[in-house]
Amino acid sequence: GLAGGYNSNILKLVMSEIKGKDATVLPIGKKAVDYFKSHNVPVLTDSYAEAAGVSIGDCFSISKQLSQSFLAGEFDEVHVAYTNFVSVLSQTPATLPMLPLLQQPGKAQKSSDILYEPGCDEVFEAIVPEYLGGILYGALCESRAAEQAARRTAMDSATQNADEMIADLSLKFNRARQAAITQEITEIVAGA
Repeated sequence: GLAGGYNSNILKLVMSEIKGKDATVLPIGKKAVDYFKSHNVPVLTDSYAEAAGVSIGDCFSISKQLSQSFLAGEFDEVHVAYTNFVSVLSQTPATLPMLPLLQQPGKAQKSSDILYEPGCDEVFEAIVPEYLGGILYGALCESRAAEQAARRTAMDSATQNADEMIADLSLKFNRARQAAITQEITEIVAGA
């Protein structure tokens, strides 16, 4: 709360991304949990309603759960939606595909004679969830920084608006007080 349009921007982006798709979300933060429940979007879990309480260990357990679900065929793709911290005055919502892992365009795949123990599949099954946990934790940290910047900007704007309102009300009060004093002086002079 008290972060201006921070929450509504990311929630609008997610809703536009999942519109017309059979999607399940894993919301992090109370506003996100409440929003998706009120809009009847299927929620994987609401265990992460306190965003500040999500640790790096939670990110790794989430990524392992998502990786297992992806391998089991429960999900076709997995994306993370977060707010990208550009500057204190600018935060932009963004999505990042996590699964399936795609090769970057323009990079040729090299064949190698590297042997993995116990095997390639086992190594990738151990590495991919750790990699995704790192991506998820990075997105969470980026979102936290963007949220704090949005809060700071919103509170600074509220302070400036309050200062302007106080100055305007002080001016009106002083004018009314001066008019009352002038009225009393006029009545005293007229009575004398």
